[in-house]
Amino acid sequence: MTPRHRIVAPRSTIELDAERALAHLEQLYRSAVALTGDRGEAEDLVQDVFEALLRRPRTIRDHASESAYLLTMLRHKYFDALRSKRRRPQVELDRVGEMHESRTGEAPDARAEQREVLDAVGLLPQHQREALVAVDVAGLSYGEAAAFLGVPLGTVMSRLHRARGSVVAAVGAPHGSHDRAPAPV
Repeated sequence: MTPRHRIVAPRSTIELDAERALAHLEQLYRSAVALTGDRGEAEDLVQDVFEALLRRPRTIRDHASESAYLLTMLRHKYFDALRSKRRRPQVELDRVGEMHESRTGEAPDARAEQREVLDAVGLLPQHQREALVAVDVAGLSYGEAAAFLGVPLGTVMSRLHRARGSVVAAVGAPHGSHDRAPAPV
């Protein structure tokens, strides 16, 4: 009797460069806005991801992991920026007109509501914010979010539930009562 040899097909790899990542631009930008709470910082963060891909394209396993890989890069760039800010004192300058920045076709009340939601997301603890961004903003499945965040599936579901509840409570609260951070869970 001859031993059976299993033939394993080699996994295909994909070169992920800035041009290929353009297909994920909107998802990256939405995720960056949700992480930072600021459109300008979000644009800088996404630009940093593309700059890194321009300098050195990455090789990934398959097409399905492109989005998760890019979101991981975005997350790492975000944490790098936070660490950098902590090391250097920041001087806040008045940005005249930034609050009035609008996109074509958006009603003022819709912009105010979006700002309120982003502010509520910004007040979430980091681990809850990341789960919310991964699933609700970036559109990852719970399983993909668990792999992306490096936590069990149940943890993602729990964090997401708490995050959504905190955002709904903050947005639904009378004005002024959501100025403080939600109670830690």
